[in-house]
Order: sequence, then C-alpha cells, then structure tokens
Amino acid sequence: MHHPTRFLIYGFTIVILMMIALAFIAFHSTSGSNREVNLQVAHQLEKINLINELSSIIHDRTRFMQSMLLHDENFNEDDSWTNFNRLRGAYIETHDRLVPMLAPREREIMGAIDRLDRDISDLNRQVSVLFLNGSRDEASKVLLQEVLPKTAPLLSHLAELTQAQRMDVQKALLVASSDAEKSRTQIAIFSIIAVIVSVTVTFIAIWYGRKLSGQLQEMNNYLEQKIHERTESLLDTQKELLEDNNELARMALTDSLTGLSNRTHMNQILRQEYARFERHDQRFGIIMLDIDHFKNVNDSFGHDAGDKVLKKLAQIIASAIRTSDFVARWGGEEFLICCTTIEETDLLPIAETIRKLVASSDFEKVKQITTSLGCAAIVKGESISDLIKRSDIALYEAKNNGRNQSIVSEFTDISLP
Repeated sequence: MHHPTRFLIYGFTIVILMMIALAFIAFHSTSGSNREVNLQVAHQLEKINLINELSSIIHDRTRFMQSMLLHDENFNEDDSWTNFNRLRGAYIETHDRLVPMLAPREREIMGAIDRLDRDISDLNRQVSVLFLNGSRDEASKVLLQEVLPKTAPLLSHLAELTQAQRMDVQKALLVASSDAEKSRTQIAIFSIIAVIVSVTVTFIAIWYGRKLSGQLQEMNNYLEQKIHERTESLLDTQKELLEDNNELARMALTDSLTGLSNRTHMNQILRQEYARFERHDQRFGIIMLDIDHFKNVNDSFGHDAGDKVLKKLAQIIASAIRTSDFVARWGGEEFLICCTTIEETDLLPIAETIRKLVASSDFEKVKQITTSLGCAAIVKGESISDLIKRSDIALYEAKNNGRNQSIVSEFTDISLP
C-alpha cells in the first residue's frame, strides 16, 4: 500500500477515533450534568413533600382539637391522648427526615417552627387536660388566646420554607436550560466536523441533539406542573386551617345549646364596657335572669323539654333587648343581660318587659313559666365582680319575695360610717 494511501487511511482512522472519543466525552459530560440537575430537583421536591406532610399533620392536629372541644359523636375521650401522641410522633418523624436536607437559613426558619410547635403542643396538652377535667370554658380560653395566635406565624414559616424550595427548583431549572444550551452548541460543532467524515455521523448527532432537547423540555414542563400543584395544595391547606381556626374561635365564645354568647364571651363584653365606663363615664348595667322552679320542669317533663324551654327563652330575651345590648347564657338556667349606655332607672322597664313577655309565652309541653330578675347599674369605685354580686343578691331577693318579679339593687358604700 502506498504511503499517501496509508497516511490517508491512518488520518481518516484517527479522525474517526477522535470523533468517537469526542462524542463519548460529550455524551458523558452532558449525561453527568443532567444527572446532577435531576438529583438537585428531586432533592428539592422531596423537601417540598416533607413540608407538605408537616402542614397536613398540623391540619390534622387542629381538626382533632376542634373535634375535642365540639365533642363530635366520633370523639372518644379514652383515645384522646393516644391520638394526640400519634400526631406528635408523626410530626417528629417527618421533622427528623426534613432537617438534614435544609440549608443553614432554612434551618433557622425550621428552628422558629419547632419553637412554635413545641409551644402549641404544650398548650394543646393543657387544653386536653382542662377539657378532660371538665373545664371546657378555660380550655376554650387557652385555645383562643394562646394556641390560635401562634398558629398563624407557624403557617407563615411553612409557606416561607415552601417558597424557598420553589426558588431553588427554579434555579436548578435555569442551570438545566444553560447546560442544554451548551450541549446543543457542542453537538452542533461535532456535527460540522462529522460532515467531513461521514454524513451518517452528522445525522446521528443531530438526532441525538433533538432527542436530548426534547427530554429536557419535557422534564422542565413536568417540574413546573408539579411545583404548581404542590403550591396550590399548600395554599388550600392554609385556607382550611384558617377557616377551622375561625370556626373554633366562634364556638369558643358561643353556648352550644342556645346559640347565645357563653360566659367567657360575656366576661369579655363586661370588661370592655367597664373600660369604656372608666374612660368616658358611660354607665352600663346588668340584668341577671333565672327561671323559677326550673328543676320541676326537668323532673316533670324531662331534660329534653327543659332544653327546649332554654332555647325558646333565649329567643325571647334576644328579641326583647335593645340592639346595643348583649345577652349570654350565664350557667344552667341563668341568663345575664348587659345593657350599654344606660342609667339605673332604665333597667327596671327592660327587665319588666322581658318578665311579662316570658310569662305570657307558650312553652309547648311545659305551657307557662315565670322568671325572676335582679338588676344593678355600675357606679364609681365598683368592680365587675361586685356589680355581678349585687345583681345576684337582687335576684335572690326577688325569689324570696315570691318570684316572678324584678328588683333593682341600689348601691350602698359599706365603707362609709
């Protein structure tokens, strides 16, 4: 074989081998880069999944506390501690899987979440103990004033973590796009060289480039869709939690039988009116109402009939008072009415209107009932508890005088000689 021919064959062989080597290097460099991007994206998606699991656990715990306070028919007091500990264990397990994957800044946010969760868990245990011991109002108060204000920042931190993961995924996608662009450039250069050697190599290179570009585009679309779905899921969970919290707050201040305010809510109203009285000297008064011989109603007609009497009485009182006044079920068959911006002489007409309206109403199976009312208006230097005590004394004076009457308590300063 002639030297030029051998040289041409050797040169052609070397070019082919170089092309094969360059193609091999290019393939592995782009594949390695793609694998790295895929691992980064998968890592961020796993973090988002774990954050969503934490949100779901917190959602389940809030529903559990709601079920306990509302005493749903499916709620079992004997299983309450078991369920509470199960939710706590699930939170700890998910937390332990998530923390090693977080960046330093994300761990600071997770630390704030942990502190809020520990506070909420301790408060939830306190609420459970109070509820199981029969202190429902105190449990509602702790839930309303302590647990709910801590839930909002906890959700905010979780949303901040999810947003951070979304930004990281977007950065990974930008890197993937940049790598794809570099890969396409390399493949174009190899294609030009390959044309000199063989049209077949050129076609293979172009086909490979298009296939790689399509795969990257499909992965990009898939990841964008998954991020959107996970973000929407987290927003829906946050919305449900806020709605549940609002419902819990409403139930914590409402008497479940009559639909009126409960004792906790009335105490808040009395404190507000007392503060207004101290600042602006706007007097307010209260009327304590008690059903006469209510025990006889329960004994003679049953507790269901007694509950119907309480419900209808609540409707009568609510319709008889002024729009600026408030009424609450104080306890048992006792109701308390707070009359705002009123003088002592105006209390008796309101009380008598209610008393006469009740006495003339038909309570179905029970027929007629009567009530006794004790009235008292606030004076300077008197506390809320003293005001309630005066109205209570007036109420029992009305009962001792024969019932079915209203009595106004006149303030007497016992400290004067």
